[in-house]
Amino acid sequence: MPPKSAEESKRRLVEATIEVMTSDGITAVSARSVSQRAGLAQGLVFYHFGSVTDLVAQACVTATRERVELHRERFEQARSYGDLVQLARDVQEAERGAGHVSVLGQALVMAQSDPGIGRAARDALLLWREPLSGVASRLLVKGSPFEGVIDPEAFTDLLMAAFIGFELTDPVRTEADSDRSFDAVAAMARALDGLGPVARRAVSGTLRRTRTR
Repeated sequence: MPPKSAEESKRRLVEATIEVMTSDGITAVSARSVSQRAGLAQGLVFYHFGSVTDLVAQACVTATRERVELHRERFEQARSYGDLVQLARDVQEAERGAGHVSVLGQALVMAQSDPGIGRAARDALLLWREPLSGVASRLLVKGSPFEGVIDPEAFTDLLMAAFIGFELTDPVRTEADSDRSFDAVAAMARALDGLGPVARRAVSGTLRRTRTR
């Protein structure tokens, strides 16, 4: 099979897997359901990916990469705590209808019993972590109220957990619940961004003293 045709077949199989997971759940994924959705022969699943598990793993990473790239410019523009909260709000609204975060969520559940899916879920999480790391570095610059208080790597982990966790719990929250949460955090972000140099040093000093007790 010519390389171009092979790549096209792989792309269609991955897209079909994402569609099945989004619409019917990971338990509905099989060589048959995916190949039918892709309009390809069932044997191509195993020819290109070796197993359905490896296909699901690839779909998880691909779906996540597409969503991260979609929002990358916004991540790079975030320069304040207010920017971060607004970014989270916009991402949540965009992802609500896309359904791709549910692919990662299902992979995280499967990761507990399937090492292959676990590796893919870890790789997918790292895709979110990279742009969040840049945001964390900009927020913890010299003069920040959290300078010397929070390790950038730990702060990145917290941001990633918050971003992913908020997306994964979206199905069980109403829009009003989400708005209430974002409004509360946005108010705190505005307060942090509005601190002057003296107040920032005072907050930072208090937090450092508290940490060493």
